[in-house]
Amino acid sequence: MTSALLLLAATVIAAPPNVTALVPSGCQIGQSVEVAAQGSVGEKPQAWISREGLKIEFAETGNKFKVTVAENAAPGLCWIRVFNAEGASPLRPFVIGTLAEVVEKEPNNSAKDAQKLESTQVVVNGVLEKGGDVDTFAVSLKAGQTLVASLMAKGTLGSPMDGVLQVLGPRGFVMEHNDDDHGLDPQIVFTAPSDGEYGVRVFAFPETANSSIAFAGGANYIYRLTLTTGPFVDHAQPMSVGRSVVADETPAPQKLRLNGWNLPPELAEVSADAVEGSFIVRHALLGNTLTLPVELHPSVIELAERPPEPQEITLPSSMTGVIGKPGEIDLFRLKMAAKQAIVIRTDARAAGSPLDPVLRILKSDGSQLQEVDDGSKGDFDPDANFTAPADGEYRVAITDRFGLGGPRFFYRLTALPSQPDFELKVAADSFVLTPDKPLEIPVTVDRQRGFASEIEVVVTGLPEKVTVESVVSAKDGETAKTVKLVLKVEAGVNFSGRIRILGRVKSEPPVEKSASATLTAFNTTTRELWLTVTAPAAK
Repeated sequence: MTSALLLLAATVIAAPPNVTALVPSGCQIGQSVEVAAQGSVGEKPQAWISREGLKIEFAETGNKFKVTVAENAAPGLCWIRVFNAEGASPLRPFVIGTLAEVVEKEPNNSAKDAQKLESTQVVVNGVLEKGGDVDTFAVSLKAGQTLVASLMAKGTLGSPMDGVLQVLGPRGFVMEHNDDDHGLDPQIVFTAPSDGEYGVRVFAFPETANSSIAFAGGANYIYRLTLTTGPFVDHAQPMSVGRSVVADETPAPQKLRLNGWNLPPELAEVSADAVEGSFIVRHALLGNTLTLPVELHPSVIELAERPPEPQEITLPSSMTGVIGKPGEIDLFRLKMAAKQAIVIRTDARAAGSPLDPVLRILKSDGSQLQEVDDGSKGDFDPDANFTAPADGEYRVAITDRFGLGGPRFFYRLTALPSQPDFELKVAADSFVLTPDKPLEIPVTVDRQRGFASEIEVVVTGLPEKVTVESVVSAKDGETAKTVKLVLKVEAGVNFSGRIRILGRVKSEPPVEKSASATLTAFNTTTRELWLTVTAPAAK
């Protein structure tokens, strides 16, 4: 019996971290917060952080650690991975904010027990801890003040919840209700009709509908509720930053027109430097951030006044527009040569727009050649692959599937020449290798639009005495769609760190692309792969 207990204890101590959620899941710039890790941080934990400006200190025991955010840290989303000698936890999101932050306190299920908030510019970190849980908060508003109540839960934090927000009047009656604004996360913009104390109520249903009509909850039903009467950005025009180059080859800053609520004149327009990857709209006055992609082509906006002829889209470029009223159809023209192939991509729902876009390609006389709707189940943003049957001008039309429209029904069309391409994907973002068993990593090769070149697949970032042979994905046969990497290690090696799986193509210029793994709970991907090399488990 004693031996069994000792073996069990050793097994527990040797377990890798398994962090399922962080509570709270964010912190204000220049502040510190104690974070509880749902699950386990394991023995002798460390943390990898995706960006600078954060410091993590683990407690000697338990699953808590202290996060300190530097004064000069940039606001926005970062990722934390807890690891030790035995393995690594999944990546978990953590938000660096600009507003003061508080923690939700029970009991606050009813309006009479609402948690009083001293500020109207605050982020509440909360958990709907069990089924039937309702969290209510009280804020004092002046007549004419506009309050933005925005819930971050499923979309960014991966909470398995379909959240609901309600605004209650001073007498406790529901004045506003929302359950799906950006994905499954709700948002309400409310202007107070009179002075008084108003309530904001949060509850949820499961993200996957079931036969129950009861409110849902659990330890991982975490959320961040932004409540602010200050500036809050909804979207930018254009919705991407184009890397245009002027004559002296210096990237020209992109002017961005911000749209949102309570925005002062100095935030009506901002400049974005053309950097690689993404650009984050951030400002000390803003209660949130906005991440925009950076593209290697011009990014423009639709004309405020409709010209007699449809506005032209050039290749390659991105066009940002708004379906400004119900039933509106935005029309653009595109010059193409016979047999020229292009791809037109749509971004709307994925960027937080309520638009359900339908894309149509027409001849210049208005007759329809192609219509595309949802990309796939759950993907409302369609892409069109089109080959021109003859020289001439064509029309690209976009509208809402249900004829809806308004100032928030924004979208981005990206028109690109259709070119062969590829992506590499792996099934997990972390791996464990031991000396007694080789590690096999299947790599899926997604060849797009007829990509036919050989792809050499390699691993970089490995420590000494860890070996892997590169493999080649041929244009035909079994390796065209999948290859398998086999890693081996000699005894005595201990390692825990980032690796990269790369696909290399011999061309002019050479092409190199990193493999990605899907983070299913967050509806995103990561190229931050992790390898742990450890001794084999005791038998």
